[in-house]
Amino acid sequence: MSKGFPTYSKAAQKGDRGVDLVSRVINEEFGWLFKRNHQEHDFGIDAQVDIILEDGTVTGQMIALQIKYGKSFFEEKNQWGYIFRGDIKHFNYLVNYPAPVLIAICHPSSKDIYWVVFSPEITSRAGENWKITIPFENKLNGSKKTILDLLPPPSNILEEVQHYWDVNEVLVTSEHFHFIIDRDDVRALNTSPIRSFFDRIKGTREIAAHCQGKVEISFYGYDEDIRELYEISEMRRYVPILVEALPELFFFAYTGERAATLKTIALCLTNVEIHSRKPDPNNKIRVEFTTIEIAEFLESHFPGLNEMTVWLNMPLEENRRISDEVLCALGLKELSKDT
Repeated sequence: MSKGFPTYSKAAQKGDRGVDLVSRVINEEFGWLFKRNHQEHDFGIDAQVDIILEDGTVTGQMIALQIKYGKSFFEEKNQWGYIFRGDIKHFNYLVNYPAPVLIAICHPSSKDIYWVVFSPEITSRAGENWKITIPFENKLNGSKKTILDLLPPPSNILEEVQHYWDVNEVLVTSEHFHFIIDRDDVRALNTSPIRSFFDRIKGTREIAAHCQGKVEISFYGYDEDIRELYEISEMRRYVPILVEALPELFFFAYTGERAATLKTIALCLTNVEIHSRKPDPNNKIRVEFTTIEIAEFLESHFPGLNEMTVWLNMPLEENRRISDEVLCALGLKELSKDT
């Protein structure tokens, strides 16, 4: 009679009975959402389960199930539980699955379901395959809390993200902003805070593009010191480490009116001779400094600028504009005009 008709195999019938048993417990007792995988896409996972809280909240967390049905799965046991033997072809698939995998065996007579969380650490070799012990105490009925404890508490980060979005709005709407490096960080040669800030403004291309040329770096704790920053030995030790930590400095550095970041950094890198501490009619102190260190500074940091403009798909003209502004902020463009 089967000739010319599709057939419902015994193996498929047994698989469906096991899935039905497990789905009833998951849906009715646990109140979670059981979703069966299509058999043609079954690579060792028969179903996925969405975790749902008592108030109906769907958390986004899930577990996966490999379900086996039949008396044969209960014939081999040790003093702690039933021995389940798995196919080696599924091992790495289960290891790499992005959710905890529960192996569940279903007894056709008692309708009991036993389970274990798959973990390579509790498996052992079984000839060409592998095996794992499913504990006698792990009955699926009544295991809701135990299984739930396998997962971390669901995260509600919306409030934190709202703050993150608020900071983003400040970043993109400000003309420019100061990042203040504390004297304690200078003494400790600690560049982590500003490195983290640069990573923050590089979080997306949109934020990075908005922050181009907006970061003014200031140093706190030196107001009572009559010396210029480039005369202070701890600053001269710190600045080379700072510039090495910030390859994108030329892209983000503020170069607008009265910009001091790049000049301060450059002078801390060079050998400076102060001719007079008395300001001239333009309220400036005349100094002489070596230029080789500034040339090295430029050579080491223009690649970082190039990488940023390439990443942001900025035209070559924008790269040139930023480069010119960096040179102006360092006073080098005016020097070339004077000569």
